[in-house]
Amino acid sequence: MAAHLGLLRQSRRKQVERLVAHAAEAADRPTVLMGDLNEWRRERGSSLHGFTPGFGPVGRGTPSFPSYFPLLALDRIIARPGRILGPVEVHMSPLSRRASDHLPIKARVRLRQDG
Repeated sequence: MAAHLGLLRQSRRKQVERLVAHAAEAADRPTVLMGDLNEWRRERGSSLHGFTPGFGPVGRGTPSFPSYFPLLALDRIIARPGRILGPVEVHMSPLSRRASDHLPIKARVRLRQDG
């Protein structure tokens, strides 16, 4: 699933609820969600906590914004079950710093049990 969540906290909460509900419809299958979640805070009230019922706790993330000096982890890749997701990394290159105000992020997804 891909998502670009809203700028307002309340709209992000509603969007997260819908994403988790949608993912629950395929509870028997691995699910990967990625995108600009527009949330870097992890304290109480963060919309990231809304992913916990469907995906488990959302980690610290990798800073990807702003691309010229990444400080905030707005972009995320999360998965259910979590073990299918390798480390999330930022792709840094001269072009990626110019192409967007966010750096691209990437992760390896392992769907086979043998490796």
